[in-house]
Amino acid sequence: MDFRALLNEFPSGIEKELYINEVQSSPEKFKSLLDIALREKDPLAWRAAWVLDGSDEKSPGLARDYISDIVCKLPDLKSNGSIRSLLRMLCRYEIHEDDQGILIDLCFKYLVSELYPVAVKVHAMQIVYHHVLIYPELKDELVTVIQDQVGNNTVGFKSRGMRIIKKLEGIS
Repeated sequence: MDFRALLNEFPSGIEKELYINEVQSSPEKFKSLLDIALREKDPLAWRAAWVLDGSDEKSPGLARDYISDIVCKLPDLKSNGSIRSLLRMLCRYEIHEDDQGILIDLCFKYLVSELYPVAVKVHAMQIVYHHVLIYPELKDELVTVIQDQVGNNTVGFKSRGMRIIKKLEGIS
């Protein structure tokens, strides 16, 4: 399947499901699509990441072998759509200790920057929250960033942020 050619046009819901089924059936196809998501420009990049996320959601663990690669490539990505879908996918995984620092720093950068849409920020917030459970010393920084950013973002950001702050209240 030539994903590059297929993703030139925005896939319908039915087409997306067909692509997801193809990706689920073959690690090589997953890797091929990941290469597009990490190396191409929009719209190919975000469409590929969108299908990858859907594939991994339907077949949990599909991306497990590529998590470190994804984390290492995130800082270089220009596509907000790719970042959004890949962060959403990363929310489902435990991140290897070697990659946690890079990912946490990057997520804080996404949270405070005006350059990233709310969809990127809420997934970044969720990833940092998961890491606060491992590293409670990050709690105060996350709470401060969320509170600082609430006025600069949408109602969706505020809603997710307030839910996370409420969950954090029980962590010492």
